[in-house]
Amino acid sequence: MLLVLLRRLQFLYMGFLKPWKYNSHDINTLSIYITIYLLSSSVLVRFIYGAFFKSMELLVKVDPTLARAIIFSNIYVLLGLGLNLTYITTKIPSFAHGDLATVGAYVSYLTIIFLLLPSGLPASVYLTFPLVALVTGAVAVLTYVAVFRPMIRRGAGITSLMIASFGLHFVMFATVAIVADYVQNTYGVLSRNVLLARWEYIWPGTDFYTSALINTSIMVVVITALLYLLLYKTRYGIIMRASIDNLYLAKAAGINVERVFAIAWLLIGAVTGIAGVYMAMFFPMTEELGWLRLAVVFVASVVGGLSNIYGAVLGGYVVGLGLVLGAAYILTPLGVPTEFQLVIPFAFVIVILLFAPQGLAGIISSLAQRVRR
Repeated sequence: MLLVLLRRLQFLYMGFLKPWKYNSHDINTLSIYITIYLLSSSVLVRFIYGAFFKSMELLVKVDPTLARAIIFSNIYVLLGLGLNLTYITTKIPSFAHGDLATVGAYVSYLTIIFLLLPSGLPASVYLTFPLVALVTGAVAVLTYVAVFRPMIRRGAGITSLMIASFGLHFVMFATVAIVADYVQNTYGVLSRNVLLARWEYIWPGTDFYTSALINTSIMVVVITALLYLLLYKTRYGIIMRASIDNLYLAKAAGINVERVFAIAWLLIGAVTGIAGVYMAMFFPMTEELGWLRLAVVFVASVVGGLSNIYGAVLGGYVVGLGLVLGAAYILTPLGVPTEFQLVIPFAFVIVILLFAPQGLAGIISSLAQRVRR
């Protein structure tokens, strides 16, 4: 076993040490290699450990306003990803999109109250994410299968689909309100004006805002990377992009477009539900949670580009940073109430629609094509 270990160490250090042939009688060589291994491992562990907590110390010093701006930007990015996928598959910005976020927040809260706490498990929102993604994904697929797909089959136009999504919003809104009332009246559990911030994971040596900044940023990177891998590195992604680019050609090629779009709606619900959990950490959780922020999500998607999935990333950061930093460093010094902060993102929308209707992603794509030429 010792010989095997030494040969593995030799392989790991082959870039630094010359290949050697083990001699069982060479005690000095054996001790040298073990010493090198232990010392280098200790240095590496200390370096990683120190770098991690040094970065934590730097993050603790982040301006709270900037931290809030990045956190809200991350939330709008996640919401925008779902909204853009909705627009790509149905060609409408759904008015029921915010309600999916509300459903996700309530699923997380009720899971903590009725499952995690009674069973003695750690009460963390991250333990609820699988169930949140599953339930909100199922709700999103149900809305597509029961409402949008039949209307699309009958040749419904954009106006009809938008009105249907508006009606769907009220159905989901009322359903969440009924569930919240039932839980509160039957079990005596507070079901409104609750913040999920108490169940956020707090990194060692940081406060709530710093931890939320880290966690939301990690989630944006992970979800965006997974979407990229799914859409560009898998067979299903190729099929989905082909269905999105040319619906009729994809059908002619034998692709089950409706099934592809149903899976896309599953992703829409999962991502939006997770975004709703983060939203409920900063805004009181009621049946209006997603609806009241829907306008800002629309703005982020339009600014970034509705027809491009990754336009949501650009738009989310532009709108989120502009909303919070603009209110803190422009409106407040001028004595303007922060209630008028929505002026900033809507001003972005007006400029974008006037000069670049395709959004920031479209501008970047056009510039990239010019550079290639």
